[in-house]
Amino acid sequence: HLNLQIKPGEKLAILGRSGTGKSTLASLIRGDLQPTEGQITINGELTDKFGDQIANYIGVVHQSPYLFNTTVLNNIRLGNEDATEEDVWSVLKRVGLEEKIRQLPDGLNTKIGEAGLIFSGGERHRLSLARILLKDVPIVILDEPTAALDPRAEYEIYTRFLALVESKTSIFISHRLSSTKLCDRIVLFKDGSIEETGTHNELLQKGGLYAELFRMQAQFYFDN
Repeated sequence: HLNLQIKPGEKLAILGRSGTGKSTLASLIRGDLQPTEGQITINGELTDKFGDQIANYIGVVHQSPYLFNTTVLNNIRLGNEDATEEDVWSVLKRVGLEEKIRQLPDGLNTKIGEAGLIFSGGERHRLSLARILLKDVPIVILDEPTAALDPRAEYEIYTRFLALVESKTSIFISHRLSSTKLCDRIVLFKDGSIEETGTHNELLQKGGLYAELFRMQAQFYFDN
């Protein structure tokens, strides 16, 4: 019983505690799951009709991006196998990793190794975003990529991401409220349905669940 329309170019935050349906919604949007009732469409087309072609329209930055045991170049070219090295350097510069990669022993041809341990968590997220930028998909889903970071670092990363995907439809999935004010609209989930929706200021003025959660999180980080 969910009714939600996301406009082209909109920056949408989907919030809620674990188990409220946020990741399920993301899977439905990507077409990984099919709704038992109703429809989910992209520009009027059912998502489950896209098949593997959905990757041409939606890119995802996960909480724990996976990097393959191959070169930096091959990992980023997963987004676009026809991309030139110049294209790859261009997206690395955009995500702030050009200098880091140039300092590696073999540059783009450096083997990342198992689990990509030569990169920090934040750098792995930026490599994941570089893949998406190379693919140039119109829709980007950020599925709790900053869950392990403090609010200040989270805010800085979301600010960078938003600048990079400015013209794209962006869906931020999170259980924290640190960066919601950066988004055009907030959708707060509770028990699998929409509890509240609006801008950051609108929901604070409403004084409902969002305002209560925002005060609680702000007090927690202030006390700690």
